[in-house]
Amino acid sequence: MLGVLHGLDRVRLQGSLRCLYHRDLFRQYLYELKVLWKDFKAFACDLTARVHQSAVDLARAAGRPYCYLRSCNLSKEQWITDLLARDPVREGLIAVLGYVEPCRTYKVYGHRQTQKLELRLEASRCLHLYFYVQHPRWGRLHLRLQTWYPFLIHICLNVHDGLARQMDAAGLRYERADNRFTWLADFPTVQALADAQLRTDWVSLCEELRRAYHPLHEEIARPRRGLSYYWTAQETEYASDVLFRTQAQLDRLYPRLVHHGMIHMNCTEVMRFLGKRLDNGFQGKMVTDLRTRSEGTPA
Repeated sequence: MLGVLHGLDRVRLQGSLRCLYHRDLFRQYLYELKVLWKDFKAFACDLTARVHQSAVDLARAAGRPYCYLRSCNLSKEQWITDLLARDPVREGLIAVLGYVEPCRTYKVYGHRQTQKLELRLEASRCLHLYFYVQHPRWGRLHLRLQTWYPFLIHICLNVHDGLARQMDAAGLRYERADNRFTWLADFPTVQALADAQLRTDWVSLCEELRRAYHPLHEEIARPRRGLSYYWTAQETEYASDVLFRTQAQLDRLYPRLVHHGMIHMNCTEVMRFLGKRLDNGFQGKMVTDLRTRSEGTPA
């Protein structure tokens, strides 16, 4: 074996305005804005429209496209990949995509018994904005912004991309296939770079992106001084790239790896690895059919 590289892979960071998820605090927030509950929908719609227009303006100013995706069958990642094949971007904004997705947001209802209005935080759907960016350090990433209260943010990045950029900057030679490294000229140095990534100031990175692509936050936060995003690592992947000197070495181990996967991996884990998320409400049928196996692989 040539060696094993351990390090972060895909990371999903979440930014939330926590106090706006508490109904009583959100009431106080609206009181400070002097927004009556009966006027909340019009107020929120106007703010959402301006958040959306801000994204369109950012794309226009950068000379990059904005596209609203109407179908759930369209892959955002593939759309961006195809765009970059036609129009490469080395650094900066690639594109902004709009897409309606599930969320939690506030709505006002009339209560029949009390004859009063009620404010509820509930499951709904709204427009989300995806800002795809070529970051100078981390490579291709995206920021996902919910355009309705409470304006949840997700930032997704591939740390392998960042590591590849660091190796390029240091003049370290390597070979890469998709999202894995297949050869490294200097294992100790690259492992040290990967270890250093664990000490990244993620909050500073998140705030840098938030300032760039959600400029209306300051206005939204103005009624409550110090209202800022609380950043958490919602999902993280820690990967081990196992590099072999020859194909023959891998061929001897491959049947055991396949057998382990068949016995221990369920459909949900396999589909998630392939980039397909299955929620608890999935009622479909999943079939796997591998007609051609590598020689020596158990059936």
